[in-house]
Amino acid sequence: MKKIMKRPVLLLLTALMILTMTACGKEKESADYNETTVNQVTKNVIALMQKSVNPSMAEKIASADEEDLKAFESEIASMGLGIKGEAFQSGYASYTDAVKGDLGEIVDVADNMEITADKDAITCDIKVTGTKRFPDGSPRTATVEIMMTKRGTVTSVTYNVDRTFGEKITNAALNTVLGMGTTFCLLIFISLVIWLMGSIVQGMDRKKTQEMVAKESAADQVVSQIAAREEAAKAKNTADDNELIAVISAAIAAYESEARGVNVSPDTFIVRSLRRH
Repeated sequence: MKKIMKRPVLLLLTALMILTMTACGKEKESADYNETTVNQVTKNVIALMQKSVNPSMAEKIASADEEDLKAFESEIASMGLGIKGEAFQSGYASYTDAVKGDLGEIVDVADNMEITADKDAITCDIKVTGTKRFPDGSPRTATVEIMMTKRGTVTSVTYNVDRTFGEKITNAALNTVLGMGTTFCLLIFISLVIWLMGSIVQGMDRKKTQEMVAKESAADQVVSQIAAREEAAKAKNTADDNELIAVISAAIAAYESEARGVNVSPDTFIVRSLRRH
């Protein structure tokens, strides 16, 4: 009995050892970096965003093309800061959205930051404080996520405004309502399009049916007219034949009366057939 119980335990321990070795094998290689340099680059990026805030600059950056972004890169590089043009453009848009939204103007940048690094990139998360406040009166905060290469070139900048649980639930509900509302609107629009197409097709079918009925009615009228003409012609021929038969009968009766010397009535003769040439 003890041997039977030991086997599952040994199998479980073996599986745990294999999983532990697999997890260790998948662990990302850490990259060597200078924390002071990373800290300085992060704060310089935040300061650059703050100094660039004005409506004309925002419009210029938002509408910048590839050539403009290259010019931005060169201009920023001359200040001793390496940042990709696309990263500056998207980061600046994220920053202005945060400033215009719930965060407000940044008034403080935390000294501490969370740094994670692997062989491909370095990610820095740092807290900033805005002028706007939470419902409880405390200052609004946001987490700035900055990604850079091992050489310190910034490749991504994102401002994530911190929200209360109630705000997250409200936003989730609004997003759900918006998504469902959009879906229902699309379904209603599709239904209207289908109904309209059906109405058009039915109208076309109705028109074709009316045209066919009109044609059939016209054809029936023509057939009726032809039949009426034929009946009239037959009636006329019959009347002419009766007249002709009466004339022939009278002629024969007159001839027989003269030949016999006795008055012969035309009614005694029956004309059985009449041929026209």
